[in-house]
Amino acid sequence: MGRGYIKSFFGDKNFYKQVTAVALPVMAQQLVTACVNLVDNVMVGGVGQNALTAVTVANCCYMLVNSLLFGLTGGAGIFIAQHYGAKNEEKCQSFFNLSLLLSILIAAFATFVLLLAPEWTIYIFTRTPEIAQLGLDYVKFVRFSYVPYAISVTCIMAMRSIGLNKIQLKVGTLTVVTNSVLNLILIYGYLGMPAMGVKGAALATLIARVLEMGIYLMLLIRKTHFYRLDIKGMFQIDSGMLKQLIEKALPLTINELVYSVGNSVIFKAYMRTNEILVAAISIVDTVMNIAFIIFGGLSSSISIFIGGKLGAGRLEEAKQDAKKIVVFAVLVATGIGCIMFAAAPYIHHLYTLTEDAKEALRILLRIRSVFLPMYIIHVSTFFILRAGGDTLSTLLIDSGFLWAGPVLLSTLLSLFTDIGLIELFLAVQMLEVVKMFFAVWLLKKGRWVRNLAEE
Repeated sequence: MGRGYIKSFFGDKNFYKQVTAVALPVMAQQLVTACVNLVDNVMVGGVGQNALTAVTVANCCYMLVNSLLFGLTGGAGIFIAQHYGAKNEEKCQSFFNLSLLLSILIAAFATFVLLLAPEWTIYIFTRTPEIAQLGLDYVKFVRFSYVPYAISVTCIMAMRSIGLNKIQLKVGTLTVVTNSVLNLILIYGYLGMPAMGVKGAALATLIARVLEMGIYLMLLIRKTHFYRLDIKGMFQIDSGMLKQLIEKALPLTINELVYSVGNSVIFKAYMRTNEILVAAISIVDTVMNIAFIIFGGLSSSISIFIGGKLGAGRLEEAKQDAKKIVVFAVLVATGIGCIMFAAAPYIHHLYTLTEDAKEALRILLRIRSVFLPMYIIHVSTFFILRAGGDTLSTLLIDSGFLWAGPVLLSTLLSLFTDIGLIELFLAVQMLEVVKMFFAVWLLKKGRWVRNLAEE
């Protein structure tokens, strides 16, 4: 193995400067969001361990909607990035219009379902009276935040696809700070307000989401960030364009839907194993969101560097950049994983937990930290495959593997053995090793190296 081969996995100084210039604003935005989500998590946890579990259960529906939106806006982002690389601005606007319309419809449908039958999102996971009631209290307010969130996330993803990242940091910072301040006031009853508990957390989320949506709508109306609010254009649907979007977005959306349902099945397995300690998993997910800030930066960098170059017909350059970005992401993930591993014994001081939950939190967080570099390889590959429109491979690597591995394993072990929560969690995480090799194999096949702007 020659020095030249090894060197091909690393970029020069200018390459990393360009990547970080795109990625850092997105990572900064996600860091702010992750930190404030941690504060929210701590505030809800201060109400009680059951409250934290209840909010986690109630948010399963939100995660489902978010997955659908991610698949849809991700599919639209494929075309936006490549048409932007081909300098076709009107096509970018048209795909944005279509994405916005479909996102609103998805969120509106979810809100309607939660208005008719909110119980189904809770009783699937728990029948414990206190947890179920707290979850229903949370859903009463938070369901109205879905449509505002759909509008905002469509704008965020569309802007990322063309390299506009700084405005999201500003809007995101304002939104999450607003959410945190309102959490403090509404959950615990400061400034003369009644202490609303989990209802206060949901109301704070709703107000923050409406504020965020209002800002993005104003940006669209003023036409200051590439896109414009084109209500008439949203309903003038080009059948050819809709077909293109469906061909690419449908597999991504199905993938996200199936992936989200799969994660819910795994969550059910954890609840089946030890419902009390599930609060520790909620905390682990929230803390690890700080480590996962690199995912947003990856998505944006790959969209610009890979999607843009594919759209411009620079296929070989896109292939070389893909290798370099994956290696760079692994190095960053390794560093963050080490920090998280070292911090694991101290996180429980932020919460009111039982001794068993504190110990579980420490172990679970360290397990996630160890597997972070492997996980980032799968995530990087997913975004690269998506940038080239290889949606079949993204389906296989994401939801396909999830159901064939973690879902099947966690379900069988939780139903037919006396395995503990920590052991079950470790077994599920160990499958990341297999997934990593599968991801690399799909990346090497090169089916993603395509110029969709010319097709």
